[in-house]
Amino acid sequence: MKTLRIALSLLLAGPASLFAAFPTLYLKPVVLQQFHSPTNIVNAGDGTGRLFVADQPGKIYVIESGMMRPTPFLDITDRVIATTTSYSERGLIGLAFHPGYGNSASPGYRKFYVYYSRAKGLPSDPAPPQVGDPVDHIGVLSEFQVSATNAGLADSSTERKLLEFTEPQSNHNGGQLEFGPESQGYLYFSLGDGGGQNDNDAGHSGGSASKPAGALGNSQDRTRLFGKIIRIDPLGTNGPGGQYGIPADNPFVGAGGGIREEIWSFGMRNPWRFCFDKRPGGTNRMFCADVGQNKIEEIDLITKGGNYGWRIKEGTFDHDATAPNPSGIAITPPIAQYAHPGASGVGSTPQLGLSVTGGFVYRGTAIPGLQGKYLFGDYGSTSGITTGRIMGLEETAPGSGTFTLTNNVPLVGGTAYNPTSTRILCFGEDENGEIYVGTKITGGVQALDSGFPCGGLAKIVAAPVLTTVALTATKDNSMYSELGPSDEELSNGTGDLFAGRIARGSTNLRRALLAFNPTSVPPRTTVVTAQLALTVNLVQSGNSSSYNMTLHKVSQDWGEGSSYGIGTGGAAVAPDASWTNRMYPATPWTTAGGSFTSTASATASVGVPNTYNWSSPQLAADAQSWRVNTAGNFGWILRGDENSEGSAKRINSRESGSARPTLTLGYVAPSRWDDWLTTYYPSLLIGGYINPNGDDDGDGINNMLEYAYAYSPLAKNVVANAFTAIPSNNGSGTDYNVTFRRDPRATDLTYELQTTANLSTWTTIVTSAGGATPTGTGFLSEATIPGESPVKLVTAKQVLPAGSDSRSFLRLKVTRTP
Repeated sequence: MKTLRIALSLLLAGPASLFAAFPTLYLKPVVLQQFHSPTNIVNAGDGTGRLFVADQPGKIYVIESGMMRPTPFLDITDRVIATTTSYSERGLIGLAFHPGYGNSASPGYRKFYVYYSRAKGLPSDPAPPQVGDPVDHIGVLSEFQVSATNAGLADSSTERKLLEFTEPQSNHNGGQLEFGPESQGYLYFSLGDGGGQNDNDAGHSGGSASKPAGALGNSQDRTRLFGKIIRIDPLGTNGPGGQYGIPADNPFVGAGGGIREEIWSFGMRNPWRFCFDKRPGGTNRMFCADVGQNKIEEIDLITKGGNYGWRIKEGTFDHDATAPNPSGIAITPPIAQYAHPGASGVGSTPQLGLSVTGGFVYRGTAIPGLQGKYLFGDYGSTSGITTGRIMGLEETAPGSGTFTLTNNVPLVGGTAYNPTSTRILCFGEDENGEIYVGTKITGGVQALDSGFPCGGLAKIVAAPVLTTVALTATKDNSMYSELGPSDEELSNGTGDLFAGRIARGSTNLRRALLAFNPTSVPPRTTVVTAQLALTVNLVQSGNSSSYNMTLHKVSQDWGEGSSYGIGTGGAAVAPDASWTNRMYPATPWTTAGGSFTSTASATASVGVPNTYNWSSPQLAADAQSWRVNTAGNFGWILRGDENSEGSAKRINSRESGSARPTLTLGYVAPSRWDDWLTTYYPSLLIGGYINPNGDDDGDGINNMLEYAYAYSPLAKNVVANAFTAIPSNNGSGTDYNVTFRRDPRATDLTYELQTTANLSTWTTIVTSAGGATPTGTGFLSEATIPGESPVKLVTAKQVLPAGSDSRSFLRLKVTRTP
């Protein structure tokens, strides 16, 4: 076993060059800052294309055509334990739709399942596994049904509780719900070890408040459900209490001795998310992300009756070698593992993150290079800082069970999108197998950012072509740690910039301030790359050594006056920024030397005179935040190595004749939909809802058709100018000359001119998808509408044969694929 463990660790820690098969991807924002903390992203499999996002405080939202409906699909905040702006692992945690949800002939019709935490203290509270065990809250697995009269809303009164159990601590709740690949409709459900740490606290089998070594722990105790993946028939009745069934082929059916027959696998610490590779082309295997304790995060390939080692093992490493394994079932090692940053005793295992977030095997069609690969993530590499990571696994050969780990899947713009560094909470799939990511920009469940919730939803797409814009600094300044003549502070508002420590004494420091205006980036787009170029024109006393220079986001406004100094600075004048004053003479910095974010946005090693570049995801996030909130744009402070004498560098400023400070931003060009929304609904958040069938201007044209026709949805338009059908006698029958407006910029639309004689079967005679020129048997021509370029007027013909009984109906069908 020791040899196997070492070999596996070395395999997973191999060089990055071995794991280069993942294509470059982009996390396209779908919904931003409209829900708090997404824990699940699922589809109902009912052919509607809708996504359902479970929000931790207790609501489920519907995402339809890229927009979030404002009315929740389900609101059970009155039942879910209260969450606050603080971090918590309790709340609405699991969501799954029955495979027969959309099939009226199925017993699972209209049924879905949720797992949530509720407060203790009700008369109906279940007893803990052992008398005296602590109880923090109650875990609830329930069935709900969609409304019989409104498929867009669930009926909260239909709750049927399948299972309730006490949780000894607040954390390690697991909570993934997923129906397996079996045709019977069996529900799999993951549960953590009960919380606390090390699975040996009070409420854990053999544990106590003293946390003894050698304790069995809940995860290895098969008489308890904690630390397990369970498998039930949610529509069966042979389970305890009769609210669910236990499949006859579960691995421990008939085992006796109090062993829970619901168990499918055991020995897990906190199996937060798992998935089945059950789409066409898949293997039906189950991948599970198990969150580690102090050292190791792991991905397991779950098999029937498998033992995955916790609390004996953490990954392939010993956690408590004295803990028993009463089942006698050999421990199955993970297929991939990585260590926490700074972890000791982990050999060469890559140190990547703190909390693994399970993902999905890609079986979609939009990104061929991703086919068959398992995409997953990590919540964040350091606690308190939003540094999530997207990773991947690829099997070395089909069916081999051996996988290579890609530490960083290549992403346009870095780990995530807006801001560029985010926490990764969950992954999900739509009906076509395309993958989505749920993110959060703060740790607290209901914490706000600029007054808005902090959750986000992004779709993983192929890397787009970026549009770039180069910006010159709008202001810059240097400030000096020493005071000038007559106690006037020194500054440099019009000359070169300086940063670093000069050779004379420990207090002679230089820092530079730079600000840029990114508002030339179009609204409703995301800055995904940023590069700042600065040109060094002189080094201190001929010192050609290289030193790190860091950029930090400034948190207070500052001034650029007309002071000037060469190396030693000049007396500050209003409104210069100086070491103690951000606006000389009367407005001080909160902290002398500048008020700025302590964590660097970007770092570059700077040596001899040359042009140097600073670039990072966080730099792009800074620029994006300034584009959205111009009032908060205070730029960056440039700091040199302030511990090394002679590290100071002189840098061209914006007043230089050439090689001035330049910020180059890369962004995804806005779509026609984004442009349209910006024009007519400028205050709408990304993913905000506009009723496609609504008619905001009352002109008889619904909002989606207004978009398709390139009309304003807020000003009345004439229906007859958008879609016409004029009959003419052709001698043997009737021709219908049809025209309709088409916007070729709307590449998310498909236009279909259709005809029918019976109103039940429609035949498409003209089609245009993705902005392409129309085709079809009825298409005649199209031309640009004068004064409205590039909007087109499409001309088509439908021939109605002669005969008194002949009839035909026409319609223009427009569908949007965001």
